[in-house]
Amino acid sequence: MSTTAKTIAIDKLDPRFKAEVALKPGGANIRKCYACGTCTAGCPVFQVESGYNPRKLIRMILLGMRKDVLSSKSIWLCQRCAVCSANCPQDVDFSNIMMALRDMAVAEGFAP
Repeated sequence: MSTTAKTIAIDKLDPRFKAEVALKPGGANIRKCYACGTCTAGCPVFQVESGYNPRKLIRMILLGMRKDVLSSKSIWLCQRCAVCSANCPQDVDFSNIMMALRDMAVAEGFAP
């Protein structure tokens, strides 16, 4: 199994991104995520689209990868079934965070 590593350029990160997401409805607990993977394990979209990974999206938000997150097709794949949110041990409301990311993507011209 090969993995493709992507270099993250520090000068391209937006340290304010996670704070902006945290202010959105449902985003308050985003910083509590410790990447356990429960969100991804229970996600029905992940079961049919292995490229969709809620845990990875949360990590990208926390790192400040604003452009990568908002331009990602992944934010449009979530069906908002809330399985991720219901199972999260840290009460991260990923379902509502996805709505916030979509709103941000539209506002910033990243919508498909």
